[in-house]
Amino acid sequence: MDRKPVAMGVGVVAVVMLVCGATVGLPMLMFGQADAEAAACEVPSLPGSSPVPGAGRWDSVATTNAATIVAVGQQRQVPPRGYVIALATAMQESTLRNLANAKVPESLALPHEGVGRDHDSVGLFQQRPGWGSVRERMTPTYAAGKFYEALVKVDGWQQMRLTDAAQAVQRSGLPEAYQKWEGDAEQLAALVLGLPDIDDIGGGAPIAPCGVDDLGPVPVGPGGWVQPIRAPVNSGFGQRGRNFHAGVDMSKADVRGDAIRAASTGVVEQVKCDWYTTCDRDGHTRARGCGWYVDIRHPGNIVTRYCHMIQRPEVTIGQQVTAGMVIGFVGNSGGSSGPHLHFEVHLNVPPGPFHASRDNAVDPVPFMRAQGVPLGPAA
Repeated sequence: MDRKPVAMGVGVVAVVMLVCGATVGLPMLMFGQADAEAAACEVPSLPGSSPVPGAGRWDSVATTNAATIVAVGQQRQVPPRGYVIALATAMQESTLRNLANAKVPESLALPHEGVGRDHDSVGLFQQRPGWGSVRERMTPTYAAGKFYEALVKVDGWQQMRLTDAAQAVQRSGLPEAYQKWEGDAEQLAALVLGLPDIDDIGGGAPIAPCGVDDLGPVPVGPGGWVQPIRAPVNSGFGQRGRNFHAGVDMSKADVRGDAIRAASTGVVEQVKCDWYTTCDRDGHTRARGCGWYVDIRHPGNIVTRYCHMIQRPEVTIGQQVTAGMVIGFVGNSGGSSGPHLHFEVHLNVPPGPFHASRDNAVDPVPFMRAQGVPLGPAA
């Protein structure tokens, strides 16, 4: 194991002791309940007092605040994915600085690591007065605790994209801004915990916390075909007013992040995100196209297409895939009204990419039934 993660792990232990050490009794006697919590759990914000060394782009002050955020999550028994969401949120809101606010005079008299001017927001998470007093919001452990308190009340937060979970708590005017920090947050969470990778404790993206190889095999039908996902068909093949729906839509409750599997053995012919639509974010009905999608060419000039994936697919052009292999995850990219898999089957497709079209599309429902693997929630 690398020496850096080990050292950082020791640092976070020190922060945990500061957060939840045996110093609670005295503050409880000296202050009221709310002040006691702040006094007992506050990690010093003074320059040079940070107990955790810097890491990469994050200096010692920022990394100490990161360690505090993670330690509070551990104390509250929040799943590790929550640490990553909280860190990414604080990265966006304050660059992991405990900020005062020039418009909030009281904040300037408290220990701080920079001065902002955003409304009346202060602290690591730029929380406004509804989150607590100025002193409370500028106490890193209090601020982190309030963030986690709100996060765990968000239904399905562990299955959401990071930015959607963060936005459900923060209600920012820039709801997509948190997503860009996911990689940084995963790396920093791992460092302060002394881990080589946050996925080791399931803190990474929920769609494949242990990698696609750990999602396991699925039964293959007698013809060598499998269901791409197990979910009902809720929008069929054919004409939709003036438009033609060249496949079927498959969805169910909590389908976001479900593994999409190659319907049969073949070669990946296309991996792309339509240039004119959304990619690593949710689409909408005004957008067009498939978002992230994959085309696979099977023996007999059959092509299958898998649309609206949540992120860049797990396969590459030219890659040989087998029936049931995970090629991506269900999402909502492109022209889409909600998370689902749009699945197409094309017959007699001429060689070369971009030849799967509405002219050679067939209804996937009878086709898959004929292969012995009818589409739907059951095998």
